[in-house]
Amino acid sequence: MREFLKFAKSSDRSGKQFRYPVQSAISHGQTSDRTGTAFALNAARPGTEQEAILDGTDLIVRETFPYSAMLKARNGTSLQGDAAAYWDPMDKVMMTTLRAMELYNELMLMWGPGSTTTALSDIGVIATTPVFGGTGPNYGSATHPIVQLTQASWAAGIWNNMGAGGGAGSGALVDIYQSNGITLRVADVQIEGVVNPQLCQVQMFKSGDATAVTAGDRIILKGWVNTSSVGVGGILRNTGTFANISAATNPFWRARSIDLAATAMTASKFLAITAKLMSNGGENGLTAWCNPIVFSDLVDATVNNTRWINGQNGDNKVKMQGADTMQFMTAVGTCTLKRHSYMKQGEMWLLEPETCMRIGASDITFRGANGNEGFFLELASSAGSEIRAMSQQAALLTVPYHNAIVTGILSPNADTSGS
Repeated sequence: MREFLKFAKSSDRSGKQFRYPVQSAISHGQTSDRTGTAFALNAARPGTEQEAILDGTDLIVRETFPYSAMLKARNGTSLQGDAAAYWDPMDKVMMTTLRAMELYNELMLMWGPGSTTTALSDIGVIATTPVFGGTGPNYGSATHPIVQLTQASWAAGIWNNMGAGGGAGSGALVDIYQSNGITLRVADVQIEGVVNPQLCQVQMFKSGDATAVTAGDRIILKGWVNTSSVGVGGILRNTGTFANISAATNPFWRARSIDLAATAMTASKFLAITAKLMSNGGENGLTAWCNPIVFSDLVDATVNNTRWINGQNGDNKVKMQGADTMQFMTAVGTCTLKRHSYMKQGEMWLLEPETCMRIGASDITFRGANGNEGFFLELASSAGSEIRAMSQQAALLTVPYHNAIVTGILSPNADTSGS
């Protein structure tokens, strides 16, 4: 998604925040007359212009670099010159830090819950049967609860990168909110890892916590409510105020929302959905983002509607079937279908590329405490040195009305928790 959302041009980023004018109403002061005589003109009803204002969100990932590893990185020189280091730990630490930044940047651009007290997005919803039989039922249970997520909210690619790898102090931390996205149920729950992706199961734990795992609760990355940017998923769902403009009073600030009501996505449905955006002013083509399972359903539907004809010489050679890229000719132009492992099974986003961008101050970068591109930050403790990867950016759809979100997709091939 970072590659798709291009940074706003420098000329458009003057000042501290990103600002741009939006035409929210056209002129309507019209008069009609057929008498052929002098007549009074109706009052002017002027066009309205508003200003969208948005800033990037700061995101920092920390990683510790032990003193022992630092010595090995310096090649362990000795008086005789025979104490060469046997590994290159700097590359390893940089790799894990960069992978973390790629994960968290992508998740914020896609699923950031926003800077209000109500979460506009989440990375998963707990299923009707919240805990797999025989574990739990509390986050602090000695058996460590195996939490089941709903089929619609399951994105296996997210959770594959969240695990602790057996480390008691490792792995991602999440906050569990009630279904209203406002009330915190429990904070700082450790993700230990995926148990069974086919059943949408993730093992979680918080030592000593007696909070019950509850159906319908929403999972959000630690501390992100009211501190993160709004991700694309939240912008597509927004019906309140975003970037200084109210979607409640300005329909062009709301994306089109289509609910498939627990049915599979098909090629015919896809074409009908894209056609709905033509009346909204969309005409520059679309990029549709979906879970790989939904992508495979559309590939299969297309292959099944393809008639294979023998060559001119009547040969019966093997015909290659399937696709790794899909494009549809639609009412709003060419639509390219993209699969993403962080997309939920029950959703699809239809985005107009020309109206989608990133704003902010910087992409992923390493900096020291003094901001001079230094690689290490010396700690006051005995732990060693610390690396910090940073970024400052946020997603923006300049005309949400040209975009759409499809929910309620129920693929017959999806991983399922039975909910």
